[in-house]
Amino acid sequence: MSDTPTLLLVDDDSFVRRILKDVIADTGIELRLLEAADGEEGLAVAAREKPAVMFLDLFMPKKSGLEVLGAIKAVSPTTRVLVISSMDAEPVVEQAMAAGAVGFVGKPFHPLEIASAVRQALAH
Repeated sequence: MSDTPTLLLVDDDSFVRRILKDVIADTGIELRLLEAADGEEGLAVAAREKPAVMFLDLFMPKKSGLEVLGAIKAVSPTTRVLVISSMDAEPVVEQAMAAGAVGFVGKPFHPLEIASAVRQALAH
């Protein structure tokens, strides 16, 4: 098995997942990228793959990002979750951080924000 860290992108918008994959590929950070289209699938992939880092949208079908945050430690305790959401009002950010997120990136995002968030999550 490779020592390359795994990053899981969980967002119901395939366009956002594609943009994130492109941005992350351009950072030069060596990662194995996986994706999931909803919170339920994201938890299943996390349980199976134990990603180092997860980008997680908050508002998705089947399981919300907050529901995933509440369950992630049970299935993949070492995964560091970065929330990415268009809902970046302070109460939403605080709720996500209180639920276990290690970072929050608002949409629309800047590529440098993504690179910085991934590097910080991998450093811990």
